Amino acid sequence: MSSLENISVSVISVTATSDKIANLNNTFSLAEKAVQGGASWISLPEMFAFHGPYAELWENAEFERGPLNERLREFAQRHKIVLFAGSAAERPESSTSGKVYNTQYVFGRTGELLAKYRKTHLFNLKDSSGKPLYCESDGYLAGDTLVTAAIDGWRVGLATCYDLRFTGLFSALSQPHPLDCIIIPSAFTHQTGIYHWELLLRARAVENLCYVVAPNQVGHHSPGKQSFGHAMIVDPWGTKIADTGHLPGSAVGQLSRERVAQCRAQLPALNNQRPDLYK
Repeated sequence: MSSLENISVSVISVTATSDKIANLNNTFSLAEKAVQGGASWISLPEMFAFHGPYAELWENAEFERGPLNERLREFAQRHKIVLFAGSAAERPESSTSGKVYNTQYVFGRTGELLAKYRKTHLFNLKDSSGKPLYCESDGYLAGDTLVTAAIDGWRVGLATCYDLRFTGLFSALSQPHPLDCIIIPSAFTHQTGIYHWELLLRARAVENLCYVVAPNQVGHHSPGKQSFGHAMIVDPWGTKIADTGHLPGSAVGQLSRERVAQCRAQLPALNNQRPDLYK
């Protein structure tokens, strides 16, 4: 795959529910508009195809070679774009637990599967009385492999939503070579997103001196479940260059290899690390 100096990237924000057909229609409609707007990379949010009760996860999950991925693959191939397909519920090939993986797929310009990442950190949150608000471990299995990929000559690290909070994950992804871009599809909650979403995205960008591309869900999915929105792209200096705001939609930002080099020359922190002390 040839190297690109500049890439137009679209981040998409949707409000997914338990209606899989409606979710996909909304998502692909926004993706089509992103293509028409000239996006070369398109990034979808976490669980864009189904965001409903854990009891219905298995029914709405698919195997890797299922019809959802075929549709995603065909979309990338037809439009000759790189599609970071958010994440979807993936049925394990062999499992008796009834649980699924929260899996991020990346499809290339000829429809090939470039990368696959299963979310490693599961989000479990209780309210002040101890009542569970989110308990991903009730419906999901945790992945156990970190993933980077060379895409259009860029070194890209993959993470998903709650992973954003774990700096050790990104430190591991950046070895032995620094990342140029991190893709973080999310359904980041409204109650924590108000305080932490932009803060953490900008922190990950600054500490890695790379771009962060973070599509995010928005709005009310079901009673008690609301996502923050504000799908964002942040540059290596921590500057926000795209933001979808508090409504469904898309936003576009430009990734520049020159900007990465400029920021790293201005602040040589990656060269000043002391990994011998961090063990």
